Amino acid sequence: MSHTGKKAPLSVELKFDKLSLNEPKIPLDENEISPSELPVELTNRIALDCEMVGVGTKGRDHMLARVSLVNEHGGVLVDCYVKPQQPVRDYRTEISGIRPEHIADGTEFQIIRELVRKVIHGRILVGHALKNDLMVLNLRHPKYNVRDTARYRPIAKKAHAFGTPSLKSIAQTFLGEDIQDGEHDSVEDARAAMKIYLLFEKEWEKSPHVRRKVSAALREAT
Repeated sequence: MSHTGKKAPLSVELKFDKLSLNEPKIPLDENEISPSELPVELTNRIALDCEMVGVGTKGRDHMLARVSLVNEHGGVLVDCYVKPQQPVRDYRTEISGIRPEHIADGTEFQIIRELVRKVIHGRILVGHALKNDLMVLNLRHPKYNVRDTARYRPIAKKAHAFGTPSLKSIAQTFLGEDIQDGEHDSVEDARAAMKIYLLFEKEWEKSPHVRRKVSAALREAT
């Protein structure tokens, strides 16, 4: 991916490990699904991003093809291709970056779903348009622990965006980074979402929106 050469704000940049992106691991063995065996620190804040391919009669339905999780320092916790659960009609390669050989021997869906469930359980989940990612994973996450950069209005306002801002546009605005220049990279996108969250973290965590969700969860638990 190309970059403008601009650096992310120092306060965010210092928090991120300078880790190179390796090829996604394929397949992931079912014996490696314990979060205690993850390659980097499992922090309280985790960013998720998925790449999808098209299935169904016209290839318009979404199916998980790659899943990436990074910690709050940008370290890669999970990055795996996922074996197709049904015939692929459209690989959407120009956007997803997914090719047939990537997922032919990928990790079984149930294995990767269980790993993601364990990793994000009880943690703040960061991402952009997380509803879509959780949907293809067939997972739910407590609303009070979701930090979606597509839905936090101060981000859109400061980016002068009408409607829902794209991750590409807010990464350029707040980080000075060009992402999604052609084929998408789920690790790069997860890292961008995490960096943006960290920029807004203080005001976000103090917002009435978050406090209402936490209060509602506490009431339900009692």
